Amino acid sequence: MRIAIDAHSIGSRAGGNETYFRELLRGLVLDQSDNQYIVFHAGAATLPEVAGDPRFSFVSIPKNPIVRMGITLPRLLRKLKPDVFHCQYVLPPFTRTKTVVTIHDLAHEHFPEFFPPLQGARLRRQVRSTARRADHITTISKFSASDLERTYGVPPEKISIAYQAPSERFCPRDQQTCREHLASTYGIHAPFILYVGRIQQRKNLPRLVEAFAGLKLPEIKLVIVGKQDWQAELLFAKVKELGVEASVVFPGYISDDDLPLFYNAAEVFVFPSIFEGFGLPVVESMASGVPTITSYGSSLEEVAGDGALLVDPLDVSSIADAIRRVLESAELKDQLIKRGLCRSAQLKPENFALKLLETYRALGG
Repeated sequence: MRIAIDAHSIGSRAGGNETYFRELLRGLVLDQSDNQYIVFHAGAATLPEVAGDPRFSFVSIPKNPIVRMGITLPRLLRKLKPDVFHCQYVLPPFTRTKTVVTIHDLAHEHFPEFFPPLQGARLRRQVRSTARRADHITTISKFSASDLERTYGVPPEKISIAYQAPSERFCPRDQQTCREHLASTYGIHAPFILYVGRIQQRKNLPRLVEAFAGLKLPEIKLVIVGKQDWQAELLFAKVKELGVEASVVFPGYISDDDLPLFYNAAEVFVFPSIFEGFGLPVVESMASGVPTITSYGSSLEEVAGDGALLVDPLDVSSIADAIRRVLESAELKDQLIKRGLCRSAQLKPENFALKLLETYRALGG
């Protein structure tokens, strides 16, 4: 079977969208079938996930989404004639190939205020159309599957769930060694509270900063790791308003090699997002053996299970109280570490890829 995968997000620092396809490629390499994979990429410098595997071939496509979706991908699919084509969120037009589309979540439908107006309008139109046109939709949580059924009227038999899993890079490491590396490389000194993810309004970071400021922890920093998105300036304004510029650190986007060190060096990880389809940083944190705090609502309590402490993301005092409890209780820390390691171990990379392979086979024969 010949499977084409639109992996243009690899190399874009696109957070979960990029990680999804990196982990999929890693999982497909482990599979011993004789499938042939055509990977469309937008100039990724390297794809070490599949290095040396002769089953994978690579085709460069434009970064410009109008050219990529409107011209290049339809032309390539007609020329290459794969049995199955897999992409995220939006199908290119005039696609006759059997199609699998991953739709992580419908945040653009429920929280349009978190998106630039034109982008939000485009997503609401195109993702709804794609959900109707695609032969099959795969998503990453029961929450998102139910949302697709309810919001777009997608029949349940057209949807499958492939839970993401933490890379093997995310595991417990020596905390002191990690802290020394961060101090020498980034000038970041422990102890600190950690957030990892894109810097956007949906992630609820102004309330996290408010909670942190209210705790008045002069010896502890708040480290916010990630790429800046639309409206990131509102977060910076909140930091300035609260007078905590010296205590809140923004190291920017961190490489795959160093990101596990940030988790392992942290006192506690906090992911207070308002809406998620999965929330991979929560799983990465738990797999790293870090006490983890995340939100009620959306998919996060499903993904975290009993491995994290849950808070009301709209209540600053709820976030602050959870942070205080973890910092002050060695017993609670230990419980969260043990439960988080157990929960994250239930999510295996090979199961993620195998679930998608089942979908490819069902469609492409």
